[in-house]
Amino acid sequence: MAYHITLVTNNSNSSIAITNPAYEGDSMLVGPAPANNPGSSAGCNPYTPSRPILVNKISGNPAYTEALPKANNIYTYADNYCFWDNTNSAVNGVGEKGTDKIAFNASAGDLQITVLTSGTLSFVKASASAAASR
Repeated sequence: MAYHITLVTNNSNSSIAITNPAYEGDSMLVGPAPANNPGSSAGCNPYTPSRPILVNKISGNPAYTEALPKANNIYTYADNYCFWDNTNSAVNGVGEKGTDKIAFNASAGDLQITVLTSGTLSFVKASASAAASR
């Protein structure tokens, strides 16, 4: 089974970019949260993809530069995050700066990602309320 992203919410003050080197159609620019951008429609925030975005599989925990050409990416003002299905019941990832690590341990299924006001990412199962942040 696989992980799929079904919703991305941007609660930061800046636009974010979602990219996927495996499928260009998954790329999207999502504007800042409406509360942070008065009078704006917030550029499709929250963003619900027309088809769920597959989280790409990469074994292990590669460095950012190794993961970049294969992993899903979300670019925020805080960092550029790569993340992937580690093929062992978890989504792992790393920020370009190397200080932020992503470790979301849960069985495969639908995910929702929130960009927090700090520009870091939070993952939750689409039907769950517990989160793994970074």
